[in-house]
Amino acid sequence: YNTKDEDDAEDFLPTGHAYQWTSRGFVSVKKRLIAHELQDENLNVPVLFYFSYFSKLQNRLDDCETAPSIFDINFSNTYWQLVNIQSPQIFIFSSFLDTRPLSRINVNQYSGPAIRILAMVKGDLEMISEIPLICKVWTGQTVSSAQVTCCAGSKSVLDLSTNPTAQLRFSPTQPVRVEVQSADLLWYKEWGWNSPDRLQAYLLSCPAADLGRRKTKDPGLPNFVLPAGQRALAIVQDTCERPSNLLLLNEPEKERSEGLAVCLKGLSFPDKDISRDLAEWIEIQFALGVSRIVLYILDVHWRTRLVIKEYSRLYQQKLQVIPISLPGNLPNTPKLRQHFFKMKVNQKRQNEVLAYNDCLMRNINKAKYVALLDLDEVIVPTEGSLTDLILNLEQISYEKQEVYDSYCFQNFYFFTKQEGSVSTYFSNANRTRSGTSGEFMKCLHAVEQVRTVHNHLPIHCFSDEESDNCSVEIVDPSLGKLHHYRETCVGILNQKCEELQGNQIQDSLLLRFHPQVQQNLDSSKILEKYLI
Repeated sequence: YNTKDEDDAEDFLPTGHAYQWTSRGFVSVKKRLIAHELQDENLNVPVLFYFSYFSKLQNRLDDCETAPSIFDINFSNTYWQLVNIQSPQIFIFSSFLDTRPLSRINVNQYSGPAIRILAMVKGDLEMISEIPLICKVWTGQTVSSAQVTCCAGSKSVLDLSTNPTAQLRFSPTQPVRVEVQSADLLWYKEWGWNSPDRLQAYLLSCPAADLGRRKTKDPGLPNFVLPAGQRALAIVQDTCERPSNLLLLNEPEKERSEGLAVCLKGLSFPDKDISRDLAEWIEIQFALGVSRIVLYILDVHWRTRLVIKEYSRLYQQKLQVIPISLPGNLPNTPKLRQHFFKMKVNQKRQNEVLAYNDCLMRNINKAKYVALLDLDEVIVPTEGSLTDLILNLEQISYEKQEVYDSYCFQNFYFFTKQEGSVSTYFSNANRTRSGTSGEFMKCLHAVEQVRTVHNHLPIHCFSDEESDNCSVEIVDPSLGKLHHYRETCVGILNQKCEELQGNQIQDSLLLRFHPQVQQNLDSSKILEKYLI
């Protein structure tokens, strides 16, 4: 495997295997296929990085530089990784390189891109902001100190604000160390439900291996750009600690997309077959002009799982499926977890918010706006497509000389009757006359401007540098509405539900998309294939 001489390969390589010549020598095609299969199955683990640099990473005698084997990761509930720290408990899920122009981490006299890590934390809320945490990043490339201008060193965290001319170099398998600079709670403390024994969602942030260019222009400090290829990241408390975790550092697309992405929260339907609703919902989103859909899956009926697999194949570049579980000591057998969601609604919400923020991060440069919806929700424009609606909203904002971080739509109920209904979305053309706003709205979030979100509204935004507050525009219902398809109102509106049900008007705006949706369902034959 290690020969660099193609001519000597016949005397070295075992027979009966297919090999591919690469810059590192011959590589088994079978091993490469296995590596890609493992990567597809473990989206947040740097499997390809591990296979590429395994021997170099493991032969390091110095624990300060050694990355853990992927078999030594302290996994928790399949998709989470536990940070080796006694208190608070930190379960990390995913990490992202955040290169958005407004997303800058400012330390001392430097400003640069950020690394974002999504985690669930159990413990004192104040402690997470006080304990020292370090990101160790393996780039797989030689990195010079011109690129690592802050918070990095061979065995300790080096702050080059005191030594800006240092010329250290880091090998491909030597990690760059950067301190975690902030921990954003993805939940308002004022809402309560934040006792130390409850898992809470956080966004941890650290500099992207450097703080980039000085605020005052200095040609000697170029903008930081990570070399091409897969990167790995671990969270530790001590610089020379052997990590118990290893995340794939997800990186944004080079070219920015102007499209709209829709995120569907973790589906948990172990017994109910939602195949038809899900297929119809997917086709409705694409008919409306959505460019990308991200589905989060906890557990679904076997037939639904097959339909999702078919749609993943049909829309390979437009549909992404992210498996997820509950972290820590929370229940994860399908039926017990489903019962937990019914009995512990607020804890359910606190877990959902992590997936929503994961989806926001996954769509950096892949979409201009992100909508966070449930399976029974559709944002419907009064005229044209969602793309037309967004252009119209942006034009109105421009004329008003306003910049909005999110455009939010009032909730209108379409009460459904399941008995004998073929379609949840097209069988009822009557809605409530009045809409519900506030906590019932759903929004289009500007990816470039919003840092964190919860189920209904943005939490932190870049547009207000001093307070992180967000600017929200409530869209006039004459331009677009949130259609909410339910048999009855949500629990908090039970007392008002009878009044809403008794005051309905006709609304057939979604019906204009029915022919295209039905044509796509018929041509794909996915529902027919599984007798749905």
